[in-house]
Amino acid sequence: MSAPDATGRAPATVAVLPLETGGCGACAQSLYALLAPRYAAELAAQGITFARSPRHADILLLCGPMTTAARAAVRRVVEALPEPRALVAVGDCAITGCVFSGSPYLGIPPADDLDANVEIAGCPPSPSSILAAIAEAAQLLAGSSATDAAGAYEATDDEDDGEEEPTR
Repeated sequence: MSAPDATGRAPATVAVLPLETGGCGACAQSLYALLAPRYAAELAAQGITFARSPRHADILLLCGPMTTAARAAVRRVVEALPEPRALVAVGDCAITGCVFSGSPYLGIPPADDLDANVEIAGCPPSPSSILAAIAEAAQLLAGSSATDAAGAYEATDDEDDGEEEPTR
């Protein structure tokens, strides 16, 4: 159980799943540094855990450029995440391809191809900036679940005002 926040409530737990899609591995090393005791208290305070399966994850952390051969497999992992979900592009390779851009084996960077919600620049980004991005993605998820509930209510409140909507 997570420690209570300033309001006395325990923070919601969010599960993250790292996914290395190629590259040199420096971003993945920064990400796995979060498992060190130095960050354990901060992870617990923010309610962040690591998932071992996409079906148990809320946030997917994409590290590295994505080869065209890996694209279908990465998409299957993304589709296995339950909704609502957030994607975080970790490092320059996931955002632009960095030193690997221009390679004939790479397609669109994962941040663009998979429509990442949060991007962390750096080669590699620091563990603390990755932690901040996870917290930002968790806030997006908390906001989207509240918005989804409100949107579901609004969607049922359709009134016919007599005006025809334009066709496309």
